[in-house]
Amino acid sequence: MSKEKFRYTAIYDDLRQSIMDGTYEENSLLPTEQSLSMHYDVNRSTLRKAMQLLADEGLIEKKPGKGTIVLSRQSEGSESSEVISNKNIGFLLPRGNLITEPFYSTLFSLLEQNFQPKGCSLIYTTLDDEDDMAAKIAPLGLSGIVFVSNVSRRHIRLAVENKIPSVLVNSCSPELPSIISDNVQGAYLAGRHLIENGHQRVAVLAGVRSYISNQERMEGVKRAFTEAGTPLQPELILETDSWLYEAAENLFTDFVATHRDSLPTAVFAFNDRLATGAVNAIRKSGLSVPEDISVIGYDNLGYFNSISPKMATVETHIDIIAEATVSQIMWQLNGGRCMGIRTLAPVEVVEGETVLPCHTP
Repeated sequence: MSKEKFRYTAIYDDLRQSIMDGTYEENSLLPTEQSLSMHYDVNRSTLRKAMQLLADEGLIEKKPGKGTIVLSRQSEGSESSEVISNKNIGFLLPRGNLITEPFYSTLFSLLEQNFQPKGCSLIYTTLDDEDDMAAKIAPLGLSGIVFVSNVSRRHIRLAVENKIPSVLVNSCSPELPSIISDNVQGAYLAGRHLIENGHQRVAVLAGVRSYISNQERMEGVKRAFTEAGTPLQPELILETDSWLYEAAENLFTDFVATHRDSLPTAVFAFNDRLATGAVNAIRKSGLSVPEDISVIGYDNLGYFNSISPKMATVETHIDIIAEATVSQIMWQLNGGRCMGIRTLAPVEVVEGETVLPCHTP
């Protein structure tokens, strides 16, 4: 397991596994905080979050003057008994989001691959805020639920009250574990990539305003440009209220037509589909990417790798999101406690070929 996978939650997972498999025996002392911080290459604040999760689970206890003692290997749940026969897991997606969209289809495929060896089948269905979730899932015989994207508090409450093993993907709640890309950091890195290439006049193509991923990406990119002393210009923040490239293409085509004398030197789109729409709009306007306008997207889904030039984007490690989701569902199915832990998947910029240094004064 990569030690930096999910920051403190990865450390929690690693230490917990070492306790459960007997690497750290009952009544033994864990290594010191200093040693563990050096081992995982994190500061003590990050390490202590992981230690607190272990303490909350009753696996360790800090004894003043002695150190941290392993209390028991008998936890509420166990991943060692992961194979569970004939369990149906729901993949619940708001109706406005199509399962054929690259992010969702890729996530579904990876989840399915990870669930099958564990004796679980993944079943796709839609779930909107106004739907009766109990009536909708009853015929499916679901033993667990993966809620994807925006989820109503009513549905989350029903899952918690009925003790249905559940995970949120690309959404957050203090009541359920959530697995999500580190959107703030990812957008910040995308902004820094443009800044380091000399871009100051940058347009932002945002997605669905109500989505937490959209809100966090906006926060990250704004922070990058504010820190650089060149805050984003309000007139260059373009909201599509969609994740589809057609919406981005139409919006940016109109924008180019009305701002021909004051075009941005670069565009940051909040997913690769929006970025593709921007590229199409730029080309239809008689301009070139990246010679006239640079473009960077977000997600790094294989679907867009065939586009020429190769899209600059932010890698979200959807494979890691899928692995963490399955691990959390299996943990709950085996009796583990449902905790509102937020797990952040790592991000990094994939430079691609659609960003060039800015030569505009």
